[in-house]
Amino acid sequence: KYITLVSAHQDRDRQKRDFRRLWITRINAVIRDKGVYYNYSKFIHDLYKRQLLLNRKILAQIAILNRNCIYMIYNEIIKNEDSKEYLEMI
Repeated sequence: KYITLVSAHQDRDRQKRDFRRLWITRINAVIRDKGVYYNYSKFIHDLYKRQLLLNRKILAQIAILNRNCIYMIYNEIIKNEDSKEYLEMI
C-alpha cells in the first residue's frame, strides 16, 4: 500500500510539471510567432512588473483560443511602459 501511495503522489507531481511545461510551450510559441516578444521569460516578467496577474494556464488557453487577446495584453504592457518613459522624461 505504501508504495502505491508514493507512486501516486509522484505521478501527480509529474502531471503538474508536464502541464506547466505544456502551457509554457504554448505561450512561447504564440509570442514568438508574431514577434510580440522574443522569449517567454521577458513576457512573464513584464506581466508581473505591470501587475497584469494572469496564471500560465489562462495565458495558454488565451494563446490557443484567441491569439488577438495576447496581442492586446502585449499592447497594454507597451502602453504602460511608454507612459512611464514619458513621465520620466518630463
